[in-house]
Amino acid sequence: MDRQGGSPNLRAADLFQDLSGAELATLEQRMARLTVEAGRVIYSPGDRSETLFLLKKGRVRLYRLSPEGKVLTTAIIEPPSLFGEMALIGQGMEDNFAEALEDCELYVLNRREVRDLLLTDPRVARRLLDLVGRRLTDTERRLEEFAFKSVPQRLASLLLQLNQGVTMPSGEAPALPAHYTHQQLAEMIGTYRETVTKVLNDFRRRGLIRTERGRIIVLDPEALKKMASP
Repeated sequence: MDRQGGSPNLRAADLFQDLSGAELATLEQRMARLTVEAGRVIYSPGDRSETLFLLKKGRVRLYRLSPEGKVLTTAIIEPPSLFGEMALIGQGMEDNFAEALEDCELYVLNRREVRDLLLTDPRVARRLLDLVGRRLTDTERRLEEFAFKSVPQRLASLLLQLNQGVTMPSGEAPALPAHYTHQQLAEMIGTYRETVTKVLNDFRRRGLIRTERGRIIVLDPEALKKMASP
């Protein structure tokens, strides 16, 4: 993990969209920039020093571990989005992990700076409450998917999500921007690695995807959309 100087485009983040240009410039001066390689853990239980993260580039997975060691993915964060906000409302990060699924660029505000901002600017506090509400709704939606959707449906939906924003030269099918292991995919949809392998092989036989140098290439996104629907 490498810390650098930098200045994010904060206007793109919902939390700060009510701030003026001068207010954004002041806030940007306070923020540090991090680059995190794919597969690295950004924070884990017990980490408290850097609480609010703005994702500029890449994807981040938020997950929890059960006492038995089972992984529950609660969110996949895409830019420009914030995470780490639950610590600001007293929940803390005691049972939460954040992992870089791809090479990421992040910006960070520490706990004291965020609390000062919330206390002095009700616009930001209101936006934070909205963010927390959306995050909780997204978590409920993922739990509903685990309960009511089949593994092929959940995997099709995940591949489409990871494929969003991928651009390729004309005529080429888009490849996922990072190498995802079958174990990672299984953890993101709440199943076993062997089950993911079986479903991916079925998708491959049906011409929905192919693999090339360890990456999954989506060949038929429309068919995956139909499969992902309830």
